[in-house]
Amino acid sequence: MIERASTCLENGGKHVLRIPKKSFRTKRSLHSAFWSHGAGDINLPTWWHAFLQVPSAKHSQWPSKENTGNLQHRITDIPALGLLDFLCPVGTLAFIGKYVNENTTALRRHRRSQLILQRSRTYTSAADNPVDDVAEQEEVTKDVSAADASQENFLAIETSQLTKGELAAKLHELLFAKEQDADIRHIWQLYERLQELSVSLGPGDLAQLFKRLSSSEGTFGLGKTRELLDTVALSERRAIHYACTITAVLQQGDLGSAVAIHGEAASHVAGSLSFGTSLLFKYAIQHADWEAALAIWDQYGDGRRLYFEDSRVWEEVDRLPLPDLLKHANEAVNFAINCIEASTFEHATPARKLAFAIVRRALNVRNTDFDPFLQAELVEKAQSILQPSLDLFEAAILQNFSIGTQSVEHNQWALHLYRTARTKPDFVPDLSLLEALLRSCHYTRSSQEMYYVLEDYRKHHIELPRQAYPLLLSQFARYGDFEIVDELFQESMNRFGDEDISILAPCLLHACYRRAEPDRAVGVVENLQQTYDYLPSLPEWNTLLATYARVGDCDTAMALLDRLAKVNVRPDNTTYGILMGMYAKRSDHEATNMLYERSISEGVKPGFEMVGSLALALATNDRLDEAERIVEEALEMDLEAPRQRSPAVTGDYSRTRMWNILLGHHAMKGQLDKVVELQNRMREVGVAFDGATYAALMQSLCIKKMPVAARRILLDIMPKAGIRATALHYAIVMSGYLNLKDYRMIFNLQRRMEEEGIKPTFSTQNMLLRLASQFDEKEYFQGTSTDRTFEASQAENILTQTLDSLDPMELASLGPTKFGQTSPPNVAFQVSYFPFMVNLYGRKGSFDKVAEMYDKYISTLRRFDPDTEVNPPVEMLSALMVSYTKAGEHEETEKCWHLAFSKSKAIACKANADTSQPGWVLHKYRFLLSLPLTRYMQSLSATSRADEIGPLIESLQQAGYQLSTHNWNKYVQVLVQSSRPLLAYLLCEEKLMEGWPGWERFGHFLKQKRTIKKQWVPRSWELGRPFPHYETLVFLASAYLDAQGKAYGVGREALRDIERLAPRAVESVLKMPRFDDKIQNRMLRRD
Repeated sequence: MIERASTCLENGGKHVLRIPKKSFRTKRSLHSAFWSHGAGDINLPTWWHAFLQVPSAKHSQWPSKENTGNLQHRITDIPALGLLDFLCPVGTLAFIGKYVNENTTALRRHRRSQLILQRSRTYTSAADNPVDDVAEQEEVTKDVSAADASQENFLAIETSQLTKGELAAKLHELLFAKEQDADIRHIWQLYERLQELSVSLGPGDLAQLFKRLSSSEGTFGLGKTRELLDTVALSERRAIHYACTITAVLQQGDLGSAVAIHGEAASHVAGSLSFGTSLLFKYAIQHADWEAALAIWDQYGDGRRLYFEDSRVWEEVDRLPLPDLLKHANEAVNFAINCIEASTFEHATPARKLAFAIVRRALNVRNTDFDPFLQAELVEKAQSILQPSLDLFEAAILQNFSIGTQSVEHNQWALHLYRTARTKPDFVPDLSLLEALLRSCHYTRSSQEMYYVLEDYRKHHIELPRQAYPLLLSQFARYGDFEIVDELFQESMNRFGDEDISILAPCLLHACYRRAEPDRAVGVVENLQQTYDYLPSLPEWNTLLATYARVGDCDTAMALLDRLAKVNVRPDNTTYGILMGMYAKRSDHEATNMLYERSISEGVKPGFEMVGSLALALATNDRLDEAERIVEEALEMDLEAPRQRSPAVTGDYSRTRMWNILLGHHAMKGQLDKVVELQNRMREVGVAFDGATYAALMQSLCIKKMPVAARRILLDIMPKAGIRATALHYAIVMSGYLNLKDYRMIFNLQRRMEEEGIKPTFSTQNMLLRLASQFDEKEYFQGTSTDRTFEASQAENILTQTLDSLDPMELASLGPTKFGQTSPPNVAFQVSYFPFMVNLYGRKGSFDKVAEMYDKYISTLRRFDPDTEVNPPVEMLSALMVSYTKAGEHEETEKCWHLAFSKSKAIACKANADTSQPGWVLHKYRFLLSLPLTRYMQSLSATSRADEIGPLIESLQQAGYQLSTHNWNKYVQVLVQSSRPLLAYLLCEEKLMEGWPGWERFGHFLKQKRTIKKQWVPRSWELGRPFPHYETLVFLASAYLDAQGKAYGVGREALRDIERLAPRAVESVLKMPRFDDKIQNRMLRRD
C-alpha cells in the first residue's frame, strides 16, 4: 500500500512542478524490519536500551536461573513491551529477552554483523533529481554513526552497573577469550572504567591488552595502543609493551614515532632486543628506508653496541617470503652501489655490510621456490661490491639445488653459477657442493660440467668419496667416454676392493653400448671374469645383446642368446624384447615372430617391448591394419615390464610406444586423418601422450604443407601438456617450412631453440645445411660468368661448424633423427652430412670439391677411430657415383656400384636367408639400391652397355629389390636413347601409366613447366606407384616423331605396334602441351 501511495505522489508531483522530462533510475530504501516485523533486527535508540536494561541484582524483578517460568509472560509484564505485543511476530519478545538479559555479547556480535549489510528492502522508481540518492546515502551513514554511538552509550550504561571486581573479571574474560571476537571498543571502555576507578591491571592482563589492541584490524585499536603506553608508568613499561606499540604505529605508517618509541625502549629495557627492533628493522627494509635500516644495523647488527651480532634483529626479516626477500636484497645492493658511486664514505662501508648481510640471509633460504632470474640479477650485482663473493656463489648454487632436480631452470642456472665460480682463483668447493653438482649433472645430462666436477674433486680433495663413483661412472657411461669410466672403475677397485663391482661393472658395458662397440664389450666381460671372477648377471648380458643389436649384428646376437643357456642364465622379456626389436627395425617379420613364439615356449611372460616389436615388424612391412589389431589386442593383455632393467635399454615400456609406432608410419604416409583418429583412440583408452606422439602429428601436418599448425603444437600445445620439446620436434617443423621455402621461419625456430637451451643435433643441422645450399645455388644461378665453379660456401661453413663440435659423446647420446635412421649410430653422421655435400657438388660438376669433401669425410672418420677401415655407406657411394658419372670416370662408377651391392646384402638380407635364392631382401630395404642404380644406368648408357640393364633389373627384382619412379623413368629414357622405342613404350605402359594423373590434373599450371615438374616429384610413400616424369614423356614424344618419319618406309609396322601395345602412353604423348623450354627444343625440333 505504501509503495502504491509513493508512486501516486510522484506522479502527482510531475504535474504540479515543472520538471524536465528526463528521469533517473534510483533506489529507495524501506527498513526490512518494517516488512518482517523483525524487532530483534531494529537498531534501537538509547532510551530503548535503557528501558530494557536489566536492573541491579538487588532490585531486579527478573527471575533467577532457578526460577524457570514462562519467559514470554515475564517480558509482557513490562508495560511498554506489552503494548507492542500485537505488532510482533510470535517469539520476538522471547528473542529480545534472551539476548538482552542473558547474552549481551552475542547481541553485540549480531548487531555488528548486521551493520555491515544493506539493512533495507529496495525498490526502483523514476526519480527526477539524482541528488536524492546522495541524501539518502548520507542518511544511511548518519544512521550507522548513530548506531555506533547508541552502542557505545549502551556499553557505558552496562559497565556503570558493574563493580570493580566484576569489571576486572569481565575484562580478563574478554582479553583471554579463545574466540577473540569481543568488540575492541568494549574492551577499551572496560579498561577506561577501571582507570576511572583507579584499578590497575596485572602484568599479564596489561600485556594481553597491548597484544589485543596492536593486533586489531581497525584504526581504533591501533590508535589506542599509543594511548595505553602513555597511561603506563615509565618504570613499569616492559619490552612487550614497546613491541606492541611499535607494531601498531608501524601499521599506521608512522616510522618517525616508531623510531622514537624504539629509542625510549632501548634506554629503559637493557639486554634484550624483544622491544620491537626486528619489527622496525623489517619495516625499514620493506619500505627501502635505508637510513633507518642502517641506524638499526649500526647499533645492533655489526656489534657496536652488543659486541656481537644479535640474530634476533633478523627474526621478522627471516619471516618474509623468499621472492620478497630477494627483491629487498636487490634494493639493498642498489643502495650500496649508489653510496659508493656518490662517494658518501660515511655510508658506503655500512651499506656494503648491510647489503651483504641481507643477500646472505636471502640466499640461505632453502626448499622454497623462487624466480631464478631474480636471483641471477642479485648475484650479478652483488659480485661488484660484496666480499667474499664466493660464499654467495656457493649459497646461490645450493639454494637452486634445494628446489629439487625436477626444476630444469634452477638446475641450469646453478650449473651456470658453478662455471662462473670456477673462474675465481680462490674458489674451493666443499664435498657437499660437489655431490649436489653431481646429481644435478646426472639429471640435466650436462657433460662439460661433469668433467669440471671430476677435476675439482681431484684438485681440491685429492681423492673421491666412495659414493661419488657410481654417479660419475653412470654419467660418463651415458656419454660413451669409456676411457674415463674404465679409469674410475680401476681406481675404485684399488681403493675399496670389489664390494661395489656389481654397481660399477654395468657402467663399463653401458659405455660400450653407447659407443656401439660390441667387440670392446666382449673384452670387458672376459676381463671381469678373469680379473675379478665376476660373472655378469642377466642385465649385463642384455646390455651386451643391445650393443650387438645397435650395430645390426644379428648373427652374433643370436649366438649370444644361445650362449646364455650354457652359463645358466635364463632370458627374460627384456632379452627377447631387444632381439625382437632388432629384427623388427629391419622389417624381418618372420624372425620377429619366431623369437616371440620361442619366448612363449620357454615360459617367458610377454612384455611391452616384445608386443611393440611385433607391431613394428608389421608396420615396416606396410601391414598397418594388422599392426593396429595387435596394438588393440594389447590393451587387454597383462604385459610385464622388465624386473631387472639394463641401463642400455632405454625403450618406453608402456603402451604409448606401441601406438607411436602406428602414428609414425601413418604420419610418414601423410595420412593426417588416420593420425588424428589414432590419437583420439589413445585418449579414449587412456594411453598417455609423449613427445613421439606429438612428433607424429607434426610430421603429418608438415607433409600436408601445414607447418603453421605444427609450429602451434610445438610452441603452445606441448608446453601446456608438460612435454619438453627436443631438437627432433624443431627439425620436423623446420622441414615443413623448408618445403614452403619460408626461410625466415627456419631461422626463427633455430634462434628460439638456442634460447630454450636445446642443443642442435643431426636433424636441425641438416635443415640448416640444406637451407644454406639453397642460398648458395641461388647465388650461383644469379651469376653471369659461364666458366664459374660452383662453391657452396655457406653450406660448407655450416658443415665445418657441425664437424668441429662433433664428438663421441654426441654420437653416444644420439636420439631419433630425421636423417640416417637406418644406419647405426657410429655411421649416422656420415649419412647425415657428407653424402649430401658430395651429391651437391657432383651434380654441379665441381669434381675438385667432391674430392675435398671425400677427404674430409675420411679424416673425420679417423678422428674418432684412427684404426678404422674406410667403408663408406651406400648413401656415400651413391653420391660419389653422381660425380664419377658426370666426370666420365665410368670405371670408378662401376666399382662404387659393386661395393654398394655387396654392402646391401649385409644390410637387407633376411635372417638365415640364402642370397643365391630369390626373395632374400627385406621389405624395408627394397629401395636401398634405387639411387645407385639410377647412376649406374646412366654410366652403362654412356658406355653403350644399355643391353646389360635389363638382365640387371631382372636379377634385382628376383632378389626382392624394387625400382622407384626415378629408376623406371631413367630406364625408359635410356631405351629411347639406345633406339629401342617399342620396348620403351611397352615399359612405360606397363610400369608407369598406372599412376599417370592426366594432363587435366594440372589445369592452370600447364603454362608453368617447372611447377608441373614439382607436382610430379614422388614422395617416399608413393615409390610403389610409379608414373612418368615430364622428361620421360618428352623422350617418348621424340621417339614417336622418329617413328612417324619412318612410317612411310620400313618403320610403318613399328609405329602400329607402338599405338596398339601402348595406347595410354601414346595418348599422353599426343596430348602433351607444347612448351618453349630447353628439353622440348632439343628433343622435339626437327630441322
